[in-house]
Amino acid sequence: MSPKELTKVDITNAVFKEPIEVLKQISSNLEDIKYTKVIQTFVMEDRRLNLSLENEGSTYFKGKIVWIGNKKDESEGTIFCVDNKNELKQINPTAENTEKIILDLKKETIKISTASKTKCAVCGKNIEIFDDVIGCPLCQSKAHKDHMIDWVRMKHSCPVCKKSLNVSSTGVIFID
Repeated sequence: MSPKELTKVDITNAVFKEPIEVLKQISSNLEDIKYTKVIQTFVMEDRRLNLSLENEGSTYFKGKIVWIGNKKDESEGTIFCVDNKNELKQINPTAENTEKIILDLKKETIKISTASKTKCAVCGKNIEIFDDVIGCPLCQSKAHKDHMIDWVRMKHSCPVCKKSLNVSSTGVIFID
C-alpha cells in the first residue's frame, strides 16, 4: 500500500450483486471477520461489524450487523439484518434508495448513503431503504411489495405497463 493507507472501500457494486461478494470484499480488507453460512445467509459470529445509514451527511440509523443474506424473492442484491439495541431491522439497499455504500476500515462500519430516487408505482410515495420492493416482470417498474401484490390481485395487471399479471399463492408476481 501507499504511505497513505487505504481506509475506505466502495462496496456498492458488491452489495447490489450478492452477499458472498460483500463478504469477499470485507474479508479481503478486514482481518478475522468470522461468519457462518446458514443456507443463503451469513451469520456474523462476533457482531463486530457496524452499519450506519446516512442521508445528506447525517446519520439516522446505526447498529451491529447480525447477518448478511440474499433477498427473499431471489433477485440480485443483499439484505443486512442489523441490531440497533431496540430491534432487529432489515436493510434493503437498492439502486432506487442508495447512492453509495462504503466500508470504513478504521471504524469497521458499512456506511450506506441513502436517497429516495424512485416512487412507488402504486401509491406514489418514495421507496425507502427499509421498504420491501418488487418490480413488474415485464417493464421493471418498482413498487412497495404489498402495494404491487394487492394491485395485481385486484386488477390482474401492472399499474404502469398494464400488461396482464397474476400473483402466486406465495406472493410471486408472474406473467399471466
